[in-house]
This record gives sequence, C-alpha cells and structure tokens, in this order.
Amino acid sequence: MKDLFYRFERYLIRFILITLVSVIVIQGLMTRDSFRLYLSWSERMEGQGIYYPVSRENVSEKLPGKIQSPQASLVISIESFSSLPMADLLVNGRRCKTFENKDVKITVKAGDRLEIDSTRYSFPVKYRIKAVSQNVGFPEVNSSYTANQGIVMIGNVIVK
Repeated sequence: MKDLFYRFERYLIRFILITLVSVIVIQGLMTRDSFRLYLSWSERMEGQGIYYPVSRENVSEKLPGKIQSPQASLVISIESFSSLPMADLLVNGRRCKTFENKDVKITVKAGDRLEIDSTRYSFPVKYRIKAVSQNVGFPEVNSSYTANQGIVMIGNVIVK
C-alpha cells in the first residue's frame, strides 16, 4: 500500500513540475504578438490590433489650429479675516493671486487644479467658494475648505 502512495506521489510531483515548466514556456512565448494571437483565446476573440493611422486621409487638415477650453470665473473668500496677504491661491501649482482682500476673483479654464497655500499661518483658515460662473460644475458655491498650516486642495475645475 505504501508503495502505491509513493508511486502516486512521484507521478503527481512530475505532473506538477511539467505543468509549471509548460506554463512558464507558454507565458514566455506570449510576449511575442504572433504567438499571442494563436495561444490566447481572448486575443482571437478580440482580433488583431489596430495600428495608427487607421485611414489614409490627412487628419491634420481637418483639425482646427487651436482648441481652447472654456473659461470660468470663481470668487473665493476668507471666512474669519479681512485679508491674509501671505496666503497664496495656486492654479496648476503656480502662484496666481494672494488674499490681499477678503474676496479674490479668478478666471480659470477647464481642468485647472486649484489649491490654497496657507503654510505661512500658524492657525486654521477657512475659505469658501462665494460665487462661480454659470458654466462651472465644480467647485460648487458655498463649498468650504479649511487649511491648517498647509496647502488645501480645492480640486480640478469642471466646466459644463
């Protein structure tokens, strides 16, 4: 009986080793596109890859010279103070305006990232989006943000 188990165990170990080696070899072959198309069922189902340009027509003639994203305006205000001249409003990581007054109006484009840098103040500062133009989807009016000795991220501007 022990002999039967040892024999079974030997065949099982051989089967597992052969299977592992074959999986490694097949995965190595699948790094090439020509083999992958024949070895992978999902690749056959999806078909061959499309290499650009797809058509022979000149696409560059049809594109306009310059594409501009729509602009929007925002008014950001400080809630507890009349001005904070060392607080910076950052647009895409660059200093754009400072809070010399209670309200700061800024013109932005779709996708611009807005942040407020309050690292120079050792107390928490609350900011609020006071007004936005009609075509702004985000940030919303009356959204409140608190900066505590750091940079608070408002987010990316979404224009409708």
